[in-house]
Amino acid sequence: MVRLAIVGGGFMGGALAEGLIDSGWSPSHLVVAEKLAERRRHLEEHLGVETTADVVQATGDAESVLFAVKPQDVGPLLETLGSDFDPQRLVVSICAGVKTVTFEDALGEVPVIRAMPNTPAAIGEGATAIAPGRFANERHLATALNILSTVGKVVVVDESQMDAVTAVSGTGPAYVFYLAESLIRSAQNLGLEADQAHVLVYQTIVGSARLLMHDPAGPEELRARVTSPGGTTHAAIEHLKEHGWTEIFEAAVECAWKRSKELGE
Repeated sequence: MVRLAIVGGGFMGGALAEGLIDSGWSPSHLVVAEKLAERRRHLEEHLGVETTADVVQATGDAESVLFAVKPQDVGPLLETLGSDFDPQRLVVSICAGVKTVTFEDALGEVPVIRAMPNTPAAIGEGATAIAPGRFANERHLATALNILSTVGKVVVVDESQMDAVTAVSGTGPAYVFYLAESLIRSAQNLGLEADQAHVLVYQTIVGSARLLMHDPAGPEELRARVTSPGGTTHAAIEHLKEHGWTEIFEAAVECAWKRSKELGE
């Protein structure tokens, strides 16, 4: 019996398959539906999972089906699956902006869990929020948690909060990468070599993140500890405050939130 069919073997679908296998799932319990032959070969060779270009074949005897395709591909796939889909089968969707009702309208009274992972899931360090649809119960939530926790931390939210999730954790890695770009440029402007700048910036971000996870004090207190009055950090933080960095950043996150709502409509 196939425990999970993954529809879409791209970046996130492949990462989830790898995370499940690393956590102890047998490759024989997975099947991946992927239209690109080269990608299918890669998954078969790298993970040892069964693959197919036929989505109906992939989902035929699966206990659960995880959709990991582009939003514009969801409609045609649901039309293909249509009335043949077993209503007892759990649907997990990581398709950005696609609401649970889209699957429910197309497949019937099926249990649907909508999820929003982010790109660090590819290395098992993702942040994922999940929201249940109308017909999903606690058992379905537990199954989704079991699947998605293999690639990072998972929180349960109401579906109405998914646009906020998208703007914060879904888009969040790009904010961190953008900060890294700026710090690297600044380091080089101040005379450091490129390789020196990369090592210092990367480790600063990784170390700070780990400290944030380890120390219960929280970000405000941790920042205060390294911000001595009249010191270098104080000078930098005051400059950011004076130029409205907090307001600019919060407005940027709100822009992402608004765009997520627009795409969902």
